[in-house]
Amino acid sequence: MDLAPYVDRLRRELAVAAGAGGEDARALAERLAAPLESATRLALLEALSAAADEITRDLAPGSVEVRLRGRDPGFVVTPPPGGQFETGGA
Repeated sequence: MDLAPYVDRLRRELAVAAGAGGEDARALAERLAAPLESATRLALLEALSAAADEITRDLAPGSVEVRLRGRDPGFVVTPPPGGQFETGGA
């Protein structure tokens, strides 16, 4: 899963918000962009991991895992024995 579009969108939104504050705000936003990218990626990974844990609870004895390949997460789905998924309400 490519996180770049989400990180880029946040960076654009920060630039738009900073634009309203003038040149000093724009310069500050540019300086914050790199650390913000790392923090955003980490927060997205934590959210994806929490979602995978929640899905795994509903899917048991199957599971969903989030694995990091390079800088991007991927999902590994292990279906329950027999490959039957039950539909449950969330």
